[in-house]
Amino acid sequence: MTTHQRASACEATAADLNGQDLDLNTVRYTISRARGQSSAPLNHEALTELETELSSYINQLLPGAKDAVAKLWHGGTAWHQQISRLDGIERQVRQGLGAGVLSAHVQVQQLAKDCQWLIDHQGQQQ
Repeated sequence: MTTHQRASACEATAADLNGQDLDLNTVRYTISRARGQSSAPLNHEALTELETELSSYINQLLPGAKDAVAKLWHGGTAWHQQISRLDGIERQVRQGLGAGVLSAHVQVQQLAKDCQWLIDHQGQQQ
């Protein structure tokens, strides 16, 4: 990440529904780092760090996503799809890294996808 990108990352924030600022560029950078792990040697320490960061971001993004889904017509297709996705994301965060490096790698990749989904749907929900 260049100095210019870091400066831009510091300026781009979005308020989540809990009133806290979440730097979405920092979240995206963490997602990028997690996805980059697929081409790097598997390192459990790095994967543990990424899992912690991604889980934290997901936990910050989930309340706003749940509030937005709660406003949808319960029983509708959109509500069902989104509530199912949010339930899956919550289960994934609780799953943890597992015992091996490969399971940790898979977990981090899934958390990166889940975090990206929450960011992508944040604009649609506000």
